[in-house]
Amino acid sequence: MLSMDLLVAMEMSEKIEKATNDSKKKMDGNSAAARRKQRINQRELLNDNEGLNMLRGLGVPMSKQ
Repeated sequence: MLSMDLLVAMEMSEKIEKATNDSKKKMDGNSAAARRKQRINQRELLNDNEGLNMLRGLGVPMSKQ
């Protein structure tokens, strides 16, 4: 029983270590700036879509360019 507990504890420790290492890779400045820019662009896209949907709801004719 004790050996099984030790195996489980070792596996948990490995998973925690992997998650910690993966998160450290995401902490560099370029990646953080890229993720921030991606979130900003996504918010702008949502805002544009909401505006278009409002105009469509009002019956304003739309054409693709």
